[in-house]
Amino acid sequence: MAEATGATLEAWLDPTGITTKRLHIRATTRDDLPAMERTWLDPEIRRYLGGPVSTETLELRRQMQPRRGMFTVTLDEGTVVGFCHYGRTDRGDLELSYSFLPEHWGYGYAREACTAVLNWGFANVPGTERIVAITQAANLRSVRLLQALGMAKIDEFIQFDAPQVMYAAFR
Repeated sequence: MAEATGATLEAWLDPTGITTKRLHIRATTRDDLPAMERTWLDPEIRRYLGGPVSTETLELRRQMQPRRGMFTVTLDEGTVVGFCHYGRTDRGDLELSYSFLPEHWGYGYAREACTAVLNWGFANVPGTERIVAITQAANLRSVRLLQALGMAKIDEFIQFDAPQVMYAAFR
């Protein structure tokens, strides 16, 4: 089970102290930028996200990092395996997104990290009764992850010219 510390709005803005059996989850820093850029440029990672970002978008994202609500997921020895992020949907829901490096797929790290980050969100973001996640319906790996997290499908819609599904975890 994940441990979470802090219960203030400031903690939500700057996550610290999230650990699991195998992972450390912390606020993203500028040092994480090379791994983060891989998640923006790798065609395999970006398959269901519109493909690699443009040069212009890449430069804008570089300038915006580190961002509040961005979590870096590392192994015990410090190797970055991926990222989780909290943002807000157009409806104001707290939204969990995630991206993991392909060489770390298939080890359960995404499930372990997302479980910890979900628990942390409910414990640390005041007023949170549900947390949503959105993925393309065709992204079966992501759909299976959301189901494994115990999230329930609550909506289907078309966005970016593709069917999307929204899942939610409830307090």
